Amino acid sequence: MNKREAVLNLLDKNKKPEYIPAAFFLHFGQAYHQGQAAVDKHLEYFKHTGMDFVKIQFEINHPQVMEIQKPSDWAKMPFFKKEFYEAPLGVAEGLVKAAGKDALVIMTLYSPFMEACHFTSVNLVTAHIKEDHQQVKKGMAIITDSLMIFVKECDNTDFEST
Repeated sequence: MNKREAVLNLLDKNKKPEYIPAAFFLHFGQAYHQGQAAVDKHLEYFKHTGMDFVKIQFEINHPQVMEIQKPSDWAKMPFFKKEFYEAPLGVAEGLVKAAGKDALVIMTLYSPFMEACHFTSVNLVTAHIKEDHQQVKKGMAIITDSLMIFVKECDNTDFEST
């Protein structure tokens, strides 16, 4: 049984697991955030630790959205299209192709709140929520819709392992 099967077998109530699958995660240095370097570092860590699945770190450069200064500004939150997510999608594709037959590959996904904090700051987001959460909700909806592009692309069957 490979690691993929070990994890998926947990879903079968009729099968007793041979062991409890586990994994440990960390962020790699900036040099390993994109491209083949990121794929190679994730695989190296996966193999070295003996983890039972590959967890992809979501490493993306979030531009600061300086236009958001007051709660009503959240309607101005930029909508990021597929191109914004090309780098992490490339890492996901590389890892699924390299390890997908032997192990589950799981993408880290941040909540819209965490994404909003990356685009501005945790202090600004929380202050604006306290002041007028309905206005902030507009920006959160934009972030959510943008993230859904990323999620749907991660589910793309073209990533199938070889």
